[in-house]
Amino acid sequence: MCQLVFKDSIDYSKVYIQIGGFISIIINLTDNAMTPFGNVNVSNKNYFENLAFSKSKGNAQHWFIHEMTHVWQYQMGTKNAWLGLEQLLCKSGYIIKVDCVDSGLGELKAYDTDITGKDLNKKFKDFNFEQQGRIIEFWFNACYLQNIVSSRPHHQKSLKLLGYVERILRDFLDNPHDPSLLPRS
Repeated sequence: MCQLVFKDSIDYSKVYIQIGGFISIIINLTDNAMTPFGNVNVSNKNYFENLAFSKSKGNAQHWFIHEMTHVWQYQMGTKNAWLGLEQLLCKSGYIIKVDCVDSGLGELKAYDTDITGKDLNKKFKDFNFEQQGRIIEFWFNACYLQNIVSSRPHHQKSLKLLGYVERILRDFLDNPHDPSLLPRS
């Protein structure tokens, strides 16, 4: 599933899906995932409900691809843990909710994009690390998840944004090995 997006730019043998440890306290409270050091940390609930993410239904597959974007970033040299702390402490990106044009009402600021408006002319590298995950997630959702509850609002939004997302991802889709595509901050 991940090779559809990242091809061989990720060393998949180094990637683990983890539960437990200090990070799990935060994850189990939020029911979210974190990928600060190249491994995907998920809540106990999500781990046991999705023992094989490629066979999961609903939101799990595009959510997993979002997290694998952080694995790609990390393996290419991005300091994800630092960028996550910066989003939290300096930009309130995981605290403040906004009305996001692309994702809807109540989206966390770190993920906020408007790729048909204010972000129209941005290149992939100009988006922060969470926005990059969201953009790849939109693309994967539109291209590969049409047979998994296609009426999902997130899938419908992904389909509407596909042309814009493909323009943003053109360089990434051509060469996911290119470190110049990594987020600046």
